[in-house]
Amino acid sequence: MQKKRMTKTWIVTALGLGIGSMMSVQAATITVVKAGQHKTPPQAVTTVVRAEEAPKHIQRANVDSDNEQTTMPQLPISVAGAFGSIETADEGALVENNEVLVPFTVYEKANLNHIVKAKRGYTVRLQGLRPAGDMLFSNGTGQRTVPLPIVQRHGKEYVNLSRTSSALGVVMQRNKKGILLSPQLGAVEKPVKQALEAPLAWAFDPTATTGTPYKRALTAAGTSIISPSWFQLSHKGTVETTGIPSEEYIMNYTALGYRVWPLITNQFNPTLTHTILSDPGHWDEYVRELASYALAYGYDGYNFDFENIEFKDKDRLTAFVEHLSKGLQAYNLYTSMDVTGYSNSPNWSLVYDRPALAKSLDYMVLMAYDETWAASPVAGPVASYPWVKRNLERLIKEIPAEKTVLGVPFYMRTWTTPIGADGKPGKASSKTLAMPDSEVIRTTHAKSVTWDDKKGLYHVAFSDTSTENADIRNALKEDIADVVSTYASHPTGATVKNSSGVSPKSLSGVSAKSSSVITVTKETDEEETPFGIVPIQVVRAPAETGSKAEGATIAVNKDGVKDDTSETSETSETSETSDTSDIVNAANTSTAVHNSPMRKHGTAYMRTDIWFEDSTSLQKKLALVGEEGIAGFAAWRKGFESDSVRDWLYRSYPALAKPVVDTKDSGEKKEATHKNGKKARYGKR
Repeated sequence: MQKKRMTKTWIVTALGLGIGSMMSVQAATITVVKAGQHKTPPQAVTTVVRAEEAPKHIQRANVDSDNEQTTMPQLPISVAGAFGSIETADEGALVENNEVLVPFTVYEKANLNHIVKAKRGYTVRLQGLRPAGDMLFSNGTGQRTVPLPIVQRHGKEYVNLSRTSSALGVVMQRNKKGILLSPQLGAVEKPVKQALEAPLAWAFDPTATTGTPYKRALTAAGTSIISPSWFQLSHKGTVETTGIPSEEYIMNYTALGYRVWPLITNQFNPTLTHTILSDPGHWDEYVRELASYALAYGYDGYNFDFENIEFKDKDRLTAFVEHLSKGLQAYNLYTSMDVTGYSNSPNWSLVYDRPALAKSLDYMVLMAYDETWAASPVAGPVASYPWVKRNLERLIKEIPAEKTVLGVPFYMRTWTTPIGADGKPGKASSKTLAMPDSEVIRTTHAKSVTWDDKKGLYHVAFSDTSTENADIRNALKEDIADVVSTYASHPTGATVKNSSGVSPKSLSGVSAKSSSVITVTKETDEEETPFGIVPIQVVRAPAETGSKAEGATIAVNKDGVKDDTSETSETSETSETSDTSDIVNAANTSTAVHNSPMRKHGTAYMRTDIWFEDSTSLQKKLALVGEEGIAGFAAWRKGFESDSVRDWLYRSYPALAKPVVDTKDSGEKKEATHKNGKKARYGKR
């Protein structure tokens, strides 16, 4: 690398530094970009210094990519040493969507902190930081190591300095002609807390490293938020990554105006959570760890998804969330937390002291879904309108409406229920169904789809006698027909080969039992499984073989429902609200028309039920945002919605979310109030 040294020097005080850096420069104006800013265009603090003219050989870069020549704007880079020397880099900084990408080799030269080559990219060691006022001060303790925000461009590695805090070790100053990099040697400014525009439109993204990014904001108005599932709490103050935080992902979304608020879980592990909550001595470590990632990648918020917690830890949970929330807010970060609807479940609902939790949080997300849990013995909807409204209205009696976000489902479930020869329904099993796949079934059974005005959902029910079911199975993206076929012929679980020549006992997630019910349990998390259900109805024992084995029903689920005699997992949410009348009525009127070998063994047929989530059901739910004056909606999960629903949300949600107001005469003036009596608010926060 060629270096150009200059003889003239003068003193510049870099942003946030308490000492002067000796720099050799010519006249120009340098803009100091505040740490953590990523708006377009960014706000800035301007300092008058002198900088050299841009070397002509790095004004623009011609990049040969896929045999196409593209021109990318570049900025010349000067690197200031700790003792006043100035060097001119022969590589320039790339500019994308007003974000500055600095070659890693140049960034490393300017950074005095320890940088290490890791398995994927590089890590940098941050000094311990103490937030105070608008600044972050080094306290000499609590060092953290975090991955550098690296992106690849035409075969080279770059560090994005537009959002990365100078706390990582480099201060960037920018003008129209170039940038100056200098080592961070003292206190730095906190990231700027960005204002949010109501209404919020929010999506949770559990497949952030593999899913296709959105191409535009969630809605045409308000602030869009994306929450990738990147973190989980671990032992003694450590935070584990569940997916590699991706700078490319963040750049894609921030270019569209999204705010990135990663989701962090407690692993849904009550034992681990009890250990964490019982050890306040390590709570500061969680704050520092999460704050370090936010400083590195420019997050401006976090979402806490803490579930399945022992009721005895209720007060500890409240104290922990308060500590975590206030600690992160000291770094100008937003905090939010997900809570379930109301039920009598100690671990899943009663453990949340919602009013106390809301005091320290910026937002609370009501997960208004799983009205009927995946392991429920009775079929039912994921989120009927009366259930959603009832839970929301109860919540906003306990916490401020402007802190409340309504969680809505982008999914539904297909339920299969065995109907006995006596017409009585047995225990149902379920599988998560995404909107695109639901359209296959809706088309196939269009004549049977009806609107349930009470539940605010479209509903379909059909039995296994129709050959349409085979067509549905073939149309879906997830196919376990080989497994089904194997166990249909060998209901006792005998060791046989499927069509692929694989022994069923060696198939991951397949449990063979010598009983009348065989369960196929997928090992992967259902929420991580892309689309698709297998609407398995009855798998009959072959009538011609003379086998004395009982007929076999195969159930597909995530929750490990073992057999008809086993105890189901969490069902208290369902027991209060599920309506079995639809299934019972159908059973009473349909038994006679089914003639299968299963009848003599106690099962006449299998009934499939689906309560659809679509734009019609979402419209009723999202109207509650405006009617109740809450902050917005959040959807579980990205990728489960259909293209048509995504387009509908973009166009229609802002109008639904506008405050629905009553006008009350007050002399000559009229005051706008929500239905809950609170004054209407709509705008920045």
